[in-house]
Amino acid sequence: MHASRDLKTRFLLLALVLAAHSIAMVMFEDMNWWQAFWLTMTSASTTGYGDISAASFWGQAATIVLIYGLGIALLAQIASDYIELRIQKKEMGIKGQLEWENMHDHLLIINTPTLYTESYLERLVDQICNTPDLAHTPIQFLTPDFPEGLPLSLRSYGAVHQTGEATNQGALEACSADKAKFIVVLSPDSQNAHSDSLVFDTLHRIKALNSTAYVLAEAVDDHNRARFKAAGANAVIRPVRAYPEMLVRSLIAPGTEQVLEDLFRHQGDHTVRLTVSIRDKSWAEVVITLMQAGIGTALGFEDTKGEIVTQPKAKQLIQANSLIVMVDEDIDLPDSQSLQALFDTEL
Repeated sequence: MHASRDLKTRFLLLALVLAAHSIAMVMFEDMNWWQAFWLTMTSASTTGYGDISAASFWGQAATIVLIYGLGIALLAQIASDYIELRIQKKEMGIKGQLEWENMHDHLLIINTPTLYTESYLERLVDQICNTPDLAHTPIQFLTPDFPEGLPLSLRSYGAVHQTGEATNQGALEACSADKAKFIVVLSPDSQNAHSDSLVFDTLHRIKALNSTAYVLAEAVDDHNRARFKAAGANAVIRPVRAYPEMLVRSLIAPGTEQVLEDLFRHQGDHTVRLTVSIRDKSWAEVVITLMQAGIGTALGFEDTKGEIVTQPKAKQLIQANSLIVMVDEDIDLPDSQSLQALFDTEL
């Protein structure tokens, strides 16, 4: 950076001026080296204790030229430049123009949603920070959407960002993608399959960096899932903007995304509601009964007040009017009488 080089140059000039004045004091004022240095520093900083001073003509002349003429001006300029440089770096960091080459073991989020960007990212970051396994993981965004800086709601979590596109040359390197612990490649537009092309290109660039990060990518078109995994994605999910929690669970518990997606569709394993009256049976008995009958895995139940209870304690005695069960798509569910008979019979 040009300003940084100028600051280093002025520091060097100041050091030369201070050294020259110290030498002059030793030569013209018969001072020892410490006294000469002490006088030089108190004069340059305009402190002026007055305990030591130049008495000879040449000593005073050297002080006027070197300290009053050059030293004080250089010191003031250095202080001004340093403050300006710090402000400039802070502004660059806020606007995403600063390279984070020293960042490592962080969570890098590439791209941002087109709609409701801030609210989605705020919920996502909040969930990340409230997840024990990710609570202390630095968060960085790579996106063109915040050229004037991340919203305060995100910066308050300590998140930083790089303004740019992952497809731009050098953008991933500026984010230290090769040192990241997790990388999430979001689909810019969850309603446009063209976004998959951008995600695919990004995955190839990440793979070229030989990153060891766990990479999670979003695919609008389910047919692109295999291609994304071949390009280096460890997990691929469909964009779900209403529940960023699903994305976070996929990071800390790989494979969760498959189970959660199955909950929302009929193909493959899916959830059903079975109407059955169960009284004073332990949850463990209910789960075992369903599994032994080859029906599926119980996830929760509806109690007599109409409330849904999920994952109760194994020994808890339940009062249920219906069960929420995950079943296979090929299962032939028993009729209501056969189902009720399973729970009317003691194990």
